[in-house]
Amino acid sequence: MTENSVYRLSVLVLTRNEAENLESLLPEVSRVLRAAGHEYEITVVDAASKDGTEDVARRHGASVIQQSVPGYANALRQGIAACTGDAILTIDADLSHRPSFILDLLDRRDDAEILIASRYVAGGSADMPASRLVLSRVLNILFGRLLGIDVRDMSSGFRLYDRRVVQSLDARGEHFDVLPELVALALEAGHRVVEVPFHYHPRDAGVSKARIIAFGPSYARTLGRCLAARWRSGRSRP
Repeated sequence: MTENSVYRLSVLVLTRNEAENLESLLPEVSRVLRAAGHEYEITVVDAASKDGTEDVARRHGASVIQQSVPGYANALRQGIAACTGDAILTIDADLSHRPSFILDLLDRRDDAEILIASRYVAGGSADMPASRLVLSRVLNILFGRLLGIDVRDMSSGFRLYDRRVVQSLDARGEHFDVLPELVALALEAGHRVVEVPFHYHPRDAGVSKARIIAFGPSYARTLGRCLAARWRSGRSRP
C-alpha cells in the first residue's frame, strides 16, 4: 500500500453510559479521518446504556451493536467480528485517547499487523495516579518477561489491528487480560507488533486499582494459557 493510498478503516468503540463523551469523540474522529481522506466506518458495541448512548452514536453516523455477553473481552470480540474495514482502530469512549493520534497510527500501518499507542516506550508518557501506574507497569513487565515478549505496553487498548489477522486470533481472555493475550497470540503466529509513543491522560482517576485487583484471576488464567502455548510450540525460554 502506497503512502497516499486510501483504505477503509473500522473504528471500534466499546461503551457503557458514554453519551456525553460520544458527543465530542465521534464528531472529532470523523473530522480527523475525513480531513486525511480516509474511508471509514464507526461501530459502537454498547453494554445496555441507560443514558442515550445508542441514540447519540447513531446520530453521529455509527452503527450500534448491543453487547450480547457481559465483559470487556466479549464486547471487544463481538466488535472485532462485526468490523469490515482493512484495519480496526480501537479507541476508548472516555476521551483518554485523542482522535488526532489516529493519524500517527495510520502513518505506521505498513510496519506491523498490530500497532499499539504505547505509554511506556521512549517518547510515551502517562498522566496516571501513582498506584495505578505502578500496577500497570508491573502487569506489563510480568507478562513481557515471563512470555519473553519485548512489548512494553501490552495493556493499552488504543490500537490499530490488521482486520484479517485479529479476526484469526483465538483470544479467550475474560476482561482486560484479552489485550496482552492478543499481543502474545499475534507474535506466536509470526505477526509483527510495533509500539508508537503516545501520551495518555485519562478522564479521571476512577477506580482502576480496584478493578485491576478484581480481574487478577483472569489475568493469571490468560498468562497461564499463553505460557502453555509457548511450551507446546517449543519456543519457551529458560
